[in-house]
Amino acid sequence: MSTQSGASPARSGFALALILTLAAAGCNRADTPEAEAPPVPAPAAATPQIERGRLKFVSGFEQGLAQAQREGKPVLLFFTAPWCGFCHQMAHEAFTHDQVVALSDRFVCVLVDADEQPEICREFRVRGYPTIQFLSPRGVPLNRVTGKKPGHQLVMEMQAALQAVARRTEWTDRPTYR
Repeated sequence: MSTQSGASPARSGFALALILTLAAAGCNRADTPEAEAPPVPAPAAATPQIERGRLKFVSGFEQGLAQAQREGKPVLLFFTAPWCGFCHQMAHEAFTHDQVVALSDRFVCVLVDADEQPEICREFRVRGYPTIQFLSPRGVPLNRVTGKKPGHQLVMEMQAALQAVARRTEWTDRPTYR
């Protein structure tokens, strides 16, 4: 009696024996020292990012200031609120300006939500929104922008903050003479 399927019982038995032998002998190579995989490092805790316009912001003042200190970058502190229409307009207009986006890489941009962090708003005496406060990498206040501003004006303020940080760095890097 011939089978129509084309596979003989002897062939099927041989294939099954081969699969079982390979599974038992060759598939588990973890016993050998050279086959041990190196430990996978845990991913670094990423700082949460929020986008406004084309800028990426760190959420929260403390996290942003710590990042600025680590990276040696000044801070662009954006005080905003979900209910602030001018804040949303500024995000869609000034924060999409090509020069603002390019300069933002030289800052740690930090978003402070007035509803979530009112104590930070009080500490910086924010009276209106939007407000942008520039800080040195060590947290020293530099220039401030209050109210909705166009992109070209924000570029000038960003450049002024970078120049102020450069001047302060020059002063602190110089030896002091008596």
